[in-house]
Amino acid sequence: MLNNKISKAVRLAIAFGAASTAVLASTAVSAEENTEEVERIQITGSKIKRIAATAPTPVVVIGRVELENAGVSNVNDFLSEMPAAEVGLSPENSNNYIYANGLNTTDLRGLGSSRTLVLVNGRRFIGGSAGDNTVDLNNIATSMIERIEISTGGASAVYGADAVAGVVNIITRKSFDGIEIDAATTRPFEGGGEQTFGSLVFGKEFDGGGFIFNYDFADQKQMAKKDKSWWYDNPVSFVPNPDNRSGEDGVPAEIKYEGRKHYGLYDESSEFTLGGKRWTFDENKNLREFDAGSGYLPSDPTAGTYRYYPGEYKDGIEEGLDEFFRTPLTRHTFNLAGNYEINENHKLTFDTIYSISEAFGQGSPVFWRTGDIVIRKDNAFIKDDLRQLMEENNAETVSLRRLGDDFGSRKYNQDRTTFRTSIGLDGYIDDNWSYSTYFQHSRLQQDTSWQGEVLIDNFQNALDAVVRNGEIVCAQRDDNGNVVGSIFGCSPINVLGAPDHSQETIDYISTVATAEHGATQTSFGATITGDVYELPAGPIGTAFSFEWRRDSAYETPGTGIRKGLVFGNSGLAYSGAVNVKEYATEVIIPLIADHEWAQELNLELAYRYMDYSSTGGDSAYKVGLTYQLNDDIRFRATKAESVRAPNVNELYSAAGTQYWSYGRFDQCAADEIANTDDKYRDNVVKNCAAAGIPAGWMPSQQWLDSGSIEGKLGGNNQLDNEVSSDVVFGFVYTPTSIEGFDITVDYWSFEIENAIENYDYGELQRNCYRADSLDNPFCGFITRDANNEVTGFFQTSLNAAEEKKSGVDIESVYDFETSFGEFGVKLTATYVENYEINQTGNPIDLLVKTGEQDHMRWRGRLNTSYEYGDFRAVLVANYRHSTVDERNGWNIEQHDYNDIPSYTTFDLSMNYRVLENVDLRFGIQNMFDRTPPRHPLAFEDTSWYDPIGRRATVGVNIKL
Repeated sequence: MLNNKISKAVRLAIAFGAASTAVLASTAVSAEENTEEVERIQITGSKIKRIAATAPTPVVVIGRVELENAGVSNVNDFLSEMPAAEVGLSPENSNNYIYANGLNTTDLRGLGSSRTLVLVNGRRFIGGSAGDNTVDLNNIATSMIERIEISTGGASAVYGADAVAGVVNIITRKSFDGIEIDAATTRPFEGGGEQTFGSLVFGKEFDGGGFIFNYDFADQKQMAKKDKSWWYDNPVSFVPNPDNRSGEDGVPAEIKYEGRKHYGLYDESSEFTLGGKRWTFDENKNLREFDAGSGYLPSDPTAGTYRYYPGEYKDGIEEGLDEFFRTPLTRHTFNLAGNYEINENHKLTFDTIYSISEAFGQGSPVFWRTGDIVIRKDNAFIKDDLRQLMEENNAETVSLRRLGDDFGSRKYNQDRTTFRTSIGLDGYIDDNWSYSTYFQHSRLQQDTSWQGEVLIDNFQNALDAVVRNGEIVCAQRDDNGNVVGSIFGCSPINVLGAPDHSQETIDYISTVATAEHGATQTSFGATITGDVYELPAGPIGTAFSFEWRRDSAYETPGTGIRKGLVFGNSGLAYSGAVNVKEYATEVIIPLIADHEWAQELNLELAYRYMDYSSTGGDSAYKVGLTYQLNDDIRFRATKAESVRAPNVNELYSAAGTQYWSYGRFDQCAADEIANTDDKYRDNVVKNCAAAGIPAGWMPSQQWLDSGSIEGKLGGNNQLDNEVSSDVVFGFVYTPTSIEGFDITVDYWSFEIENAIENYDYGELQRNCYRADSLDNPFCGFITRDANNEVTGFFQTSLNAAEEKKSGVDIESVYDFETSFGEFGVKLTATYVENYEINQTGNPIDLLVKTGEQDHMRWRGRLNTSYEYGDFRAVLVANYRHSTVDERNGWNIEQHDYNDIPSYTTFDLSMNYRVLENVDLRFGIQNMFDRTPPRHPLAFEDTSWYDPIGRRATVGVNIKL
């Protein structure tokens, strides 16, 4: 049993060091452990096996030394390599996300970043994007991290909503006496992407308290795709197979092809099809036939058959030249924290974080599809050769495709400012009861701007150039199309050839689009802990807590976006808020202690009630059991039910314009029905008939040729909470006969119901008409006219999906000493037994995704360390198992590139203490310069594979 001295030490640890009631596991520590050991286990967590061995659910602790060995300037770079976690967003995969580029988020179990709760010192942190609760790890100063505790299991009963897949709790340094300076730089061996990092930590400890101040600076340069030789000089893609003859000959329709660059038909000189030929313009703006060179372009009617050969491409554009493998990102983070002991029973703490991040993304210039640019026969810039061609083909207009290189690449800047301040009062009431209270307020300001944008109406006005009174002007026409005047202030544009626009024309057409976002989070809470009854096996430990929180967000697009005047961007202003009150209790009951067949047997119970202003009341629970058989082996099991509440953005975001740009189709069209999978066809026929669409119906050719389908994208205030049930059970083996060795094995399983998913036009169409009846959540978001043709859609989030995922975690550590140094080996691995998703909840729609690229069977990390005197070296191997692109329905008739090979990288870091207070470090990441797999669908996947290549890091740490 715990004696009074041990109990008091635990209570002090809770009151002064921990910010959540999860520390209740401390009451299970055996009487033989002394006070210092209890505090070490609960607070510092310097040995992973100590934390993992005593926790009721799997917990991994990452200390400062391990982060330093990894040489990372952002904690997400480390977390993304852990087998139990995946990359959410990062500068390597967020370049094409307008509002999210540059974010760094983590994703436990691959269940989505929104289902991973990130805490700082046990308390919530404001989301990194307005209206979204997902935390941006850019705001966390690496030099301030003391340790990171990762619990991979549902934890809503302890921490509240969003802790579905688990919790990442970042514990920061509380005190420091002196000055610490750190500087490092990382340089890739090829291309850009250089990184620079610097930090300053200053602290002072005094009688009864202390403070610590920190400043972190990190600058990361962009890495353009074209700067990587493996991407630019020898790309991997897929092409139609010239040897394929039918769909039943065992010959794939598509094959992997290396060396063919991605080209498109868009051209800055414009191009169009007329009279069965494709045309463009030469440097003098004279008409000529489009020249595909010695290779053929996709959809090029001059190609005849679909055969592709490497060659010299002439017209068209080479795609991807404006894109990044790594988004440039600059961060400044300031921290100030302190503590003051009011007396021996009560302590006051505070911390403040102020963070600024600037991210920059870049995409292709604006572009116009067929139908977007219509040139009339009376256009002032038409030359005789084009006019003659139009007359020969009885054409009053020509429809151009064009790339807007003349307006530059579309560049979008994200400026984010985050402020968080927190104050806490902790202590103990008497020898038995302790308390912890806090209040915190956070604010996010997010400003977005887009350069290289075009004002749609101004561009269309400028296109319609006519000669009037001897001058070329922008035509003003009546309802019959007759020119009746000119548009004041409009500057005509000539798109029939290479751009040579005047500055006046560019100023009239181009613009900088803007949007402002913001969010606030305010919360306060209180927890009391203590023992309520003494059982033969020990005291019953309890905790009671209350928390109130308010999350609010707003979006204010600039005038051009609000009015729909900007190319590809439109949206409305909105604001919304969610309030929640939470009541929770936890109990740990020691059932058996010091028995011949059980050193310890403890039962843990937790329950939380949450009252949301948006979704009403809900609850979460946890039941855990830990069984210490002897000094060598411990068993543990947990059953939990957790929830995720919809965030402000999912609930209240205003409806903005959204486009479906992947080809016009209608599930009820006769050709679509004919190509529908057999298991759905009967339902589609039945539902289309019930919707009043006759058999054999086809939309008009005008509808099919009208380009993208315009709809709306917005929130859904009828959303409910997601519900997740999870089970974790396993064992910890720490043999006393092998000093320094332990192994942990845990089986885990998640089942998420009422899952929130966002459904685009294609998914709404398929899910509506493939269901058992029209009485489903999807049909109401598609609108049709009297001719049954789709006139719009509303893309939104719905509680319609289900997800299941299960697997096994393995972790083993072996540390040993020799006469020539200390060695350490740590293996961490995750095996995915099963992952399945159902977007509709209908059993027929179940998809098993196990072993696909985003849900690989095995991930592993092997960490080998060596330390001798002032020298330390660490070699890390990261392994990703081979996968398939498509598990459901793939066959060789489709393509020959379904298999994706395994992927392993090695990182080496070394540290040497040259002086008592000076450490030098050197590292090589991706030592063998492993590029992404040479596979069409993995070649550019920067979420799983390293596009940067071999790079070296040098750094210095000075303590004064």
